Amino acid sequence: MATKASYGSLMFAEQIDFFRSKLNIPSERWNDIWRSAHNTSFAVAGAMKIDLLNDFRHALDSAINEGKSLTWFKSEFKHIAAKHGWQHTGGADWRARIIYNTNMRQSYNAGRFEQLQHFDYWRYAHGDSQTPRALHLKWHNTILPKDDPWWQSHFPSNGWGCKCRVYGVSKNEFERRGLSLSKRPNDGLRDWLDKTTGELHKIPKGIDAGFDYQPKRQVIAAKRKQQVEAKNQTTKKTELKKLERIVPDSLSTVKGITNASLNQTLNAIKQTSSAEQVSLLGKFMLQYNIKSLFLKQAEMGANNAGAKVIEKSVSEYLQHSRNQPAQYRIRQLYTIRGYRRTWGFTSSSYDHVNVKAASTIRLDKIVVNELRQGVKLAAMLNEQQKTVFSMSALIRTQSVSAHHGGTLVTWLHEVGHQLHFKAGSPPRPMAIHLTRYSNSNHYEWHAEHFTAWVLNRNALAEFSPEIAEYFDKLIMDVLAKEPK
Repeated sequence: MATKASYGSLMFAEQIDFFRSKLNIPSERWNDIWRSAHNTSFAVAGAMKIDLLNDFRHALDSAINEGKSLTWFKSEFKHIAAKHGWQHTGGADWRARIIYNTNMRQSYNAGRFEQLQHFDYWRYAHGDSQTPRALHLKWHNTILPKDDPWWQSHFPSNGWGCKCRVYGVSKNEFERRGLSLSKRPNDGLRDWLDKTTGELHKIPKGIDAGFDYQPKRQVIAAKRKQQVEAKNQTTKKTELKKLERIVPDSLSTVKGITNASLNQTLNAIKQTSSAEQVSLLGKFMLQYNIKSLFLKQAEMGANNAGAKVIEKSVSEYLQHSRNQPAQYRIRQLYTIRGYRRTWGFTSSSYDHVNVKAASTIRLDKIVVNELRQGVKLAAMLNEQQKTVFSMSALIRTQSVSAHHGGTLVTWLHEVGHQLHFKAGSPPRPMAIHLTRYSNSNHYEWHAEHFTAWVLNRNALAEFSPEIAEYFDKLIMDVLAKEPK
């Protein structure tokens, strides 16, 4: 009889949210994704194909969300490996157990980390491993304030197969039971050589290489801000009434993309640290009357029947655009020669952007945190000299939001072009660049970094304070101008 996963009596929202906010990263080795990068990246060592990685991710998502057993996952693992012809290292049962246990434990611990923020003190508890580590036993019942630096590198899991946990101790319990703080353990560091890269790392003794980090610690501050904001909105009905119309209007031929769903997604982004950037985006859209077209591929070829069908609707929608060139036939405003290859386009002659979307796209399927984590992940990969092609490509291929999220990213990219045009198309101000596409020319440099600036200015500023500050100034300068 299959048994349920034993990482907690119930699967909880924080655990599920942690796993679902990750982006897929193909990797040869587990250590290719280093330390806290595992908080935002999902990887299976040796799984280099996107479809293979997606199948493993969906299986683990089911295990975490529904409490599926290791026996169930072993069966899924064998099916997925056979389906893709994947030649993995180690026996199937052993490899499945490693993947299952690591992801279940780390997602559980990440969820617990978030829940433990409500407690003043944390207590380390050794697990029931068959071969206990001596230092993990030594740390058993260590009680320290939750903000003690020791937790930054010693929050479980602390290695392969580690079952240690952390329990919260409130101030009242601490005083009632007459507990006292432990002396912070100091067991020193050890050298660990990455034989593939030749890098030498300093690792705390008792911790396996790559496990010395806190799960999800970088998003706790944002979560707290969301919780405070949520208290000011008493009901879901009130929230809907307060939904800000950041984008005044748009035209879409895709059922799952409406102006309401576009604004709902932008409002969700506004509930994060990107509130100011989204507000400025809205002011720019309104002041310059920037229009948005979301069209199917068949409607973006000039001679396609689909393009002819929507011509009147598009003409009526765009009729108030200030810069609409008289010499253009209306169809030239939303069609392009390479429509099969492009996700979106605009022009300095337009006051609108064009975004291609499949009929299956739904903006309500976007996981906002994935888009924001995408900026952080792009920066991390850039620093590792594994620069991604573009923000859109990263989201479309490496996230659960996939093309749903990619559609919004493409829209932001095209709006970024419009901001650049309205600023007078200034040259690229610096050599540093986040993505390979942003290194193409000054147009793409501005569009790519504007996208990152809106989605997660803080992550962009960590990568390059100069780029973040440049866009702070650029958009304010454009808003200070009168539209022509």
